[in-house]
Amino acid sequence: MDSPSSPPSSGPVSVPTSPEASGRRGGRIDVQSQVRPRDTAAAAGPRRIDRLSDPVFIGSWIANFLLVTANAALFIFADWVAWLASSGIAGPADIYHEELPGRIVQTGLIAAILSRLFLGRTIDRFGVRRVWLVMSLLTLCGSVTFAATSHLSNALYAGRILYAVGVSGMFTCSAFHIQACVAEHRRTEFLGLLGSSGFVGMTMGTQLADALRRFSGAESTGFRRTFLAVIACNVVYGILVWFVTRGFPRPAREIRPSLLFMMKQYWPGPIVVVAAVMGLVFTVPSLYLVRFNGFAGLGGISGYWTAYAVSAFVIRLATAQLSQTVGRYRLITVGLAAQGIGLLGIIPASQSWHLLIPAVICGLGHALLFPSIVSLGAQRFPGRYRGSGTNLAMGFVDFGTALSAPLLGRIIDLDVFGGVGYRPMFFAAGMTAVLTAIVWHVTHRNRIDCETTA
Repeated sequence: MDSPSSPPSSGPVSVPTSPEASGRRGGRIDVQSQVRPRDTAAAAGPRRIDRLSDPVFIGSWIANFLLVTANAALFIFADWVAWLASSGIAGPADIYHEELPGRIVQTGLIAAILSRLFLGRTIDRFGVRRVWLVMSLLTLCGSVTFAATSHLSNALYAGRILYAVGVSGMFTCSAFHIQACVAEHRRTEFLGLLGSSGFVGMTMGTQLADALRRFSGAESTGFRRTFLAVIACNVVYGILVWFVTRGFPRPAREIRPSLLFMMKQYWPGPIVVVAAVMGLVFTVPSLYLVRFNGFAGLGGISGYWTAYAVSAFVIRLATAQLSQTVGRYRLITVGLAAQGIGLLGIIPASQSWHLLIPAVICGLGHALLFPSIVSLGAQRFPGRYRGSGTNLAMGFVDFGTALSAPLLGRIIDLDVFGGVGYRPMFFAAGMTAVLTAIVWHVTHRNRIDCETTA
């Protein structure tokens, strides 16, 4: 495997350069002339992980668990914004619309998407360790901003920007790091195994948020304690990142093309549409399910997310090597269809237990989709630019979320639905996923995955 973070061990190697460099040596540069002495010491690449008991994998697994725990605890974000709007500090309750939290989330994700124009290149240039630690710090600052906010203001937007940019960078760095540490044909397998910690985190985060709100008495206390728990998770996460990246080689110093140029050279194709649809699908329960449950009298969201996470965790472990037998193209078809059907299954829910079966189906879809999307999206990029490829694939998940968050809220707010169009919103999102699955299957049913032939 061509390591994404280490130069070849000997001999001059030519790599494509940016358009600005074309014309010099036929548009190619000699990497060896750009490598610093301390970089050549790392030419052997990162230490390979080939077992689950490796300390680096264990540390990465725990770190991802904490990140998703903190992120899942913030699934109450829309409820928190609604409470701020109706608390009397920000004004009358009738100023609140369901589109508002979607707009705040969208603002953060737009910033995250813009940051991705430089994120992959920055990872390839400065190394995953430095970038990962900086992203952890940004997320921590965003969490502190939430904890310090007591009324609707621009601080909500600022905090969400810091949080979204940091989280998107942390997920990208984590995915890049694990792919760089395993054999090429096992990338999807280890991405899936690492992601299994996220499903445990979903359960823990939502249960934690519900418990803190339930036993805190005043709503303001419950929200504040939730944010303090998020901050604690972020602090421990940063410590673990420092641990798992020790000794990870810094990349060769070379002139690296921009993301836009690499998108032109290594465009991954329709997988970016699938990534965007996954972002749309995940927005529905992570942002608006808490509001629907309040409207329909179904209680908290922890039951849904526990079933979702348990299902996804079991499926992820059971199918970790499935990409090497049936291929990622088929996994994406099943994953998209399952997530769409799961959302459609929420529509008739009238009691809290009715959400359990849709949650299980959505969890199955998530378990199959995410590692396949990231692995396929980064596949066409050369190893030394794998950070940019991973960044691009995950960036389109963010793009789908940013595009859909306010639109889904607007569907809910439509007068024709009386301002409570939650079920029409579930229908629109679910059908989008199902139709995308059909189109993907028709256009990719005869494709052979290179992982099945490795």
